Amino acid sequence: MLPYIIRFLAFLTALSNFFGVNMKINLFAVPEQTVTGFGTSACWWAQMIDEEAERQYLAKELFSEEGLGLNIYRYNVGGGVNPGKNRIGEPSRRTESFLYYNEESGQFEYDFTRDANAQAMLFEALSYGCVDTVVLFANSPHYSMTVNGETAGSQSGGVTNLDESRYQDFVDYFLTITEYFLSRGVPVKYISPVNEPQWDWGGDWVGQEGCHYSAEQVVKLMELFAQGIAERGLDVKLQTPESGQIGANDTPYVDALLENKTVMAQVGSLAYHSYWTDTNAETKMEFGVRRCRTLGQYQVDMTEWCELPCKHDVADVEAALIMARVIANDFNLARCNSWSSWVAVNIGGTDKEGRRLSDGLFYAVDNDYREVKPTARFTALAHFAKFVPVGSKSLTAVPNITDIAEDGGGGRYYPFSLAAFRTPERKTVIVIVNEAEERLVTLPTLLAKGMAVYTTDKDRTLEKTFDGRYRHRITVPEKSITTVVIG
Repeated sequence: MLPYIIRFLAFLTALSNFFGVNMKINLFAVPEQTVTGFGTSACWWAQMIDEEAERQYLAKELFSEEGLGLNIYRYNVGGGVNPGKNRIGEPSRRTESFLYYNEESGQFEYDFTRDANAQAMLFEALSYGCVDTVVLFANSPHYSMTVNGETAGSQSGGVTNLDESRYQDFVDYFLTITEYFLSRGVPVKYISPVNEPQWDWGGDWVGQEGCHYSAEQVVKLMELFAQGIAERGLDVKLQTPESGQIGANDTPYVDALLENKTVMAQVGSLAYHSYWTDTNAETKMEFGVRRCRTLGQYQVDMTEWCELPCKHDVADVEAALIMARVIANDFNLARCNSWSSWVAVNIGGTDKEGRRLSDGLFYAVDNDYREVKPTARFTALAHFAKFVPVGSKSLTAVPNITDIAEDGGGGRYYPFSLAAFRTPERKTVIVIVNEAEERLVTLPTLLAKGMAVYTTDKDRTLEKTFDGRYRHRITVPEKSITTVVIG
């Protein structure tokens, strides 16, 4: 713990040093978090893909070795649509549940042929052999278990929408679905029944499924899930609390969970989302220190992020730079074990300036999802996912120079972000995110014979720009992502 805190103090001290255009990178091996992978969510696009050719294309690009090679697949267990009470307007954000009301029997029954497109996408992804971790997650309980019969949150917002008498029903429902997927050979490693519990959800805003919980309610529900997992003998773990934002509003949930031994015996991952901290490296540093001081024995996963709001065109390298900065800071500062984007595909919209906006790795040209195209963020994730295999160790990368930049909205960030890894093959991978002018970078002194450099900027997309003997200095172009593979 102490060496890590010292390194962060050294990092903060280094913020005041400015040495012209030269930047030197130092690497430290303490602490070493094991990288468990990269992933994305199939919410809410997978159910919209009904053409086999498009399904194969997306699965290959995202989940094959030829593509990103993502090994984490997040499957949305939807809460369903109450035919008589639904306020979610966007069709793609409505979900088909496996639990439906059978009018002939007058009862709710399971039908596992439902959500067919989403299931087909999952199994197509699995067919490429890269996915070893499936996470089943829910944004809301099933509508039949909520107070208001809806899945978009409570009528007033700010209070839980899960009926107090239906906690066990929600557990049984979710674990029954888990057993179904396990029976089909799906590698379900985690289940995540609660998503962003600290947000209000509901009220006048009903743009998606969601459910608020207090910290005490999360613990109560997770304890029932922990007991259910043990009683059913399921080889899965809980991923919780899927916090919507690290910082002050995250701490009560994590602290309450840590105090419950029954829950923590079944927790395999403490999960957070990286929203609203794009330009706040200090918050991620603080979380990283806490991660090593009190959470060191647990896996910590960053399970959702997209740029909010989207400010750049889907093809703009600036969008890629922002995403790469977030990934680098989540590994190097917040010390996460894995990183997953929010969605793989989203509908593309156009703002008044004519910019095409989407928060996905791909954007759908039209609302019917008949044509999809990769975004610049796809390339940003590729700079990490294609070069950092599962089992790599996340090192601490410290530059001797960090300028401060402003985002125009009051946020301040460091335009030079770093992440470094040591792969199982003993290669050293350094990702440099340069959001400023061209820099001459001095790499660490390493015993290595060769190196390869891959560059993305306004003119190049993951282009191999060097392949030869190891050299200590490279030029990093302005506004670029550079991945250096040494060894």
